[in-house]
Amino acid sequence: MILFFGLLRPYKGLDTLLEAFRAVEDAELWIVGNPRMPVEPLRELAARAPGRVRFLTRFVEDAEVPAIMRRADILVLPYRDVEQSGVLYTGLAFAKPMVLSAVGGFPELASRHGAARIVPPHNPAELAHALGELTADSGAREVLSAAAARAAQEEYSWDSIAARTRDLYEELLAARR
Repeated sequence: MILFFGLLRPYKGLDTLLEAFRAVEDAELWIVGNPRMPVEPLRELAARAPGRVRFLTRFVEDAEVPAIMRRADILVLPYRDVEQSGVLYTGLAFAKPMVLSAVGGFPELASRHGAARIVPPHNPAELAHALGELTADSGAREVLSAAAARAAQEEYSWDSIAARTRDLYEELLAARR
């Protein structure tokens, strides 16, 4: 199962994802999130896909997130523009293999941690290729999943974030003295 999760907004590239999904075999796509854009054009694109596309277009309560994330085999964020994403860090916390657009801080995360495949934004062919490879290769998904888990347990763990925050405050206080 391929999962898109988060607010449905035009800059998030859902149309690109649905175009790409037309070329992905043996997969199901879930689009989950509260719409902040018309959904009917997305449903029309979904109707052309050979695989099953499920829409859950509503606010998702925090208590529901773990079950949805655990169900996913791949998390996809085909954004056109963004700096960072809370969904990305949620994906890391759930050790999800990811396919991300080359926007904002996404490429850095992929290169530093190896937790994601990067594709150009607004490129359905490249996105379809990456999704197709991962749906067909459980070993590749396992490698990305292990990298995501390491990133979540190390650099992006709450202990690590707290230590870096404390160090920054100490540095700023020392410079002020």
